[in-house]
Order: sequence, then structure tokens, then C-alpha cells
Amino acid sequence: MTILGKTATITYDDQRARGEGHPPVIVSRKLKAGQGELPVGLLLARDEAGEAVPFEAVAGEALGIGNGATKTYDGVLTKAPIHPGTVAVTDGVEAFADDGYGRLAGSAGGTGTVNYATGAVAVNFTANVANGTEVAAAYFRRLHGVLDEAVDTAASSSGLAVVHGSVRKDVLKVGVATPAAPSAAVLSLLAEAGIWPN
Repeated sequence: MTILGKTATITYDDQRARGEGHPPVIVSRKLKAGQGELPVGLLLARDEAGEAVPFEAVAGEALGIGNGATKTYDGVLTKAPIHPGTVAVTDGVEAFADDGYGRLAGSAGGTGTVNYATGAVAVNFTANVANGTEVAAAYFRRLHGVLDEAVDTAASSSGLAVVHGSVRKDVLKVGVATPAAPSAAVLSLLAEAGIWPN
């Protein structure tokens, strides 16, 4: 007896972020729900709960407004954990740079600290910040990999990510709403993390 039949047709888009060269290390990451469709090659960070979210560069997050009589400002950066070495704080006069070890050094001699895990930051300017002047921070979320496959977070709570090794540079993306190619600074962070675009 011969049975001929067709049970199913399966199609699969095999576009992946993994690259040639150094074999990639691929792990499953828990994705934060409700993020919509995440594309192949999306750079990932983790939120405070440890769930994967899109990596991003944060610019101009307010820490306070000067009153002309205060030198010290503190707050909690909203996109923690923070990538070490990327925090910058300024009032437009004195600029603080992150040494990668939790210390901030001001261009005019001020001092400060940052906790990369919690986002707590405090700076002590050399001079009082002028009345009405914003004290703002810029930083990168902590980079945790590259999404190896497209994932719809409405249908799946996890996805595969390259956390070490080679990735395809042509598919790398920063952001979901308006994806952009990574800057030279972001490519440098990838290399520091042991992820090499080719």
C-alpha cells in the first residue's frame, strides 16, 4: 500500500545576525513583553528586571535645574543598567567624564560618582550652577548582545542573541521605531564586549 500526501508547508526566513569568522556564542534571552516586532541585528540591553530591551544612547536626561546657589546635583538615570565609561554630565560650563570605574571627573575640578547597576549619579560642580540652567546626563545603556532572529514580542517571550563572536555588520540596528546603523562609538562598545562586526 502506498500513501501519497502533503501534510504541511513550512517557510522560514533564515536571515540571522551571526557572522563568519569567530564562531558566535548564541544564548536565549528573555525579552520584555509588549515591545512589538524586534528586527534581526537589533542591539540589546537589559532593563532593571534583567529582561532584554533595545540598546540605546540617552542624551540630555535632566538631573536638575540650577538655582545659582547650588553645586551638588544627584538623581537616578532612568535607563539603568549603564555601560561603564559612557556617562557624561554637564551644565554647559563644566563637563564631567566617566572613568569606567564609577567616578566622574569635572573639567574644572568637580567630582562625582555613578552606580552603573542602579543608575544613581551625583556630581559636585566647582562653581554654583547658574539660575535656570539644566544639569543633564548622557550615557549608553549596558550592551548585552545582538538579536540573532526577528521576534514578535506579542507572540514570544524569548529570542536568540549573539553575546560573543562575529556578527554581520550589514544587519546591525540601534533602535526599533527608527532603526539606525551603529555609530563608531557603539561599534567600539561591541568590540569591548567581544562581539565583532564583519
